[in-house]
Amino acid sequence: MNAKAMKHNASIWEGDVGTSRCIEVVHWEGDITPKQLASVANQITMDWQTIDLQLDPAHPMHGNAYHLRKMTDDEYEEAEYHRRRAAFEEKYAGRRVWVHGYHYEGDEAAGTLEQFFYDVMFSTMFITLDDIEALCDNHYGEGVWDEYSIYLDDKLPMPLAIDF
Repeated sequence: MNAKAMKHNASIWEGDVGTSRCIEVVHWEGDITPKQLASVANQITMDWQTIDLQLDPAHPMHGNAYHLRKMTDDEYEEAEYHRRRAAFEEKYAGRRVWVHGYHYEGDEAAGTLEQFFYDVMFSTMFITLDDIEALCDNHYGEGVWDEYSIYLDDKLPMPLAIDF
């Protein structure tokens, strides 16, 4: 059977599994991603907690139980952070970068917090952010640096002076 002709349905539930009530049942033809299904549920009501998906009887995975649980704001933010981090790492993997570490001194509440850059930058092939942090530990000292900036090798500004 053609995947676009398959008719699936999902029930949208409020509350925890087993102690909830069905808000709505939606039907569609063809494939849908979990993100698209959650978007449909959000259009119906923001109060949904779970979605139970039932595939068309002709689908090879028919009969399996599929549940989509609404993420909390914290879970969503953490998932988004990991997605952005993975995309960044994938984009820059294998490229030469320069890393410039810095630390903060002072008190933020008192308004005396200042940013101090280290005199030394280092260059490396970018693999992951965890690798960069380990190299910061090696170059600046473990637990000494607070943050770092990464510059692409070909995006560094021209030097202001050249040693003659």
